[in-house]
Amino acid sequence: MTQPEMMFTEDSASRNRTWQEEADRLLSLLSCFAPEREVVFASSEFLTGKRFYDLCLASEVRTPEELEKKLGAGYKNQLLAKNKEQALNFARQLRDLGHKIVLTPVLFDAQNWSGSEYMSFWDLVITKKCHLVCLNEFWQFSDSCVFHYIAGLKAGKKLLDHVGNYMLLDGARKMVLSAVRRLEDYGFDVSNLHEALKELKTFASLG
Repeated sequence: MTQPEMMFTEDSASRNRTWQEEADRLLSLLSCFAPEREVVFASSEFLTGKRFYDLCLASEVRTPEELEKKLGAGYKNQLLAKNKEQALNFARQLRDLGHKIVLTPVLFDAQNWSGSEYMSFWDLVITKKCHLVCLNEFWQFSDSCVFHYIAGLKAGKKLLDHVGNYMLLDGARKMVLSAVRRLEDYGFDVSNLHEALKELKTFASLG
């Protein structure tokens, strides 16, 4: 069977798109099966989070670099595998509750993007495609989850915890502050959570 004629003339080997072009293309793909405001965003810990910090404490280290020296380079794959399993289970639970389209970002491979570009893409997804952001248990220890909460807050989305309770601003701020204090007491550098906490403090209370 011959391939249909398409309006694509670009050589795939020579593609050199900007981040914005890649983000727009991915959003257009998402639009093929997820109309606007119909997606539930399921946020779970990824690189940072309670599991990472617990592993550091058990290994008597405080940084990813120290953890790699102690456990070897393979520790990250094992950590991510457990986080992905937890995230997929959370997304499955949300689908079982009747949500038709549930999106979890943990399987998305964006090796050619920076950390800020990765987070900016999910900000766009939350803003343009989602009506609800659900945060998995221990979300307050995860850099990405806290920034997903902020993205949902900025976009005026409904924000729920892992058991379906509304995540109001004052309560969320207290949870992040408690996580920051706890982690700093153990000797961790949590500058990203500090940045997020500072941003949360700029919002007026939502009750």
